[in-house]
Amino acid sequence: MPLAEVRFEREDETVVAVVTGEVDMSNATSVRQQIAESVTPDDDAVIIDMSELSFIDSAGLHAMIELGTVLDERRQQLLLCLPPDSTIRRAIEIIGLPRAVSVYSDRSEAMEAVRASATESRPIGPTENS
Repeated sequence: MPLAEVRFEREDETVVAVVTGEVDMSNATSVRQQIAESVTPDDDAVIIDMSELSFIDSAGLHAMIELGTVLDERRQQLLLCLPPDSTIRRAIEIIGLPRAVSVYSDRSEAMEAVRASATESRPIGPTENS
């Protein structure tokens, strides 16, 4: 069984972790740590692209919840990308993970959400008319 591989990309203040292969109890902690270590204090969010992931078990899902909690404490977002027809996405929806972590159909949809929330959280400067 092919173990998980994590490839990192960066877009603005967002880390994109592309996870491929399989995440199970043998590697879930390692995958979570690799992703957590890639995040800097200046980052707004982490997008985990799971569209190429073939399998994730409960240990892997638990690792995603733990990562989401850590990022939330740092005021950073965790977003998952999974195609709507993915069996992994169905499993995530069944256990209710989307309440803890935002799930999007693709990376561009997730980036849009990051940009929208970054804009909302920025302080509003003086207006020109004041």
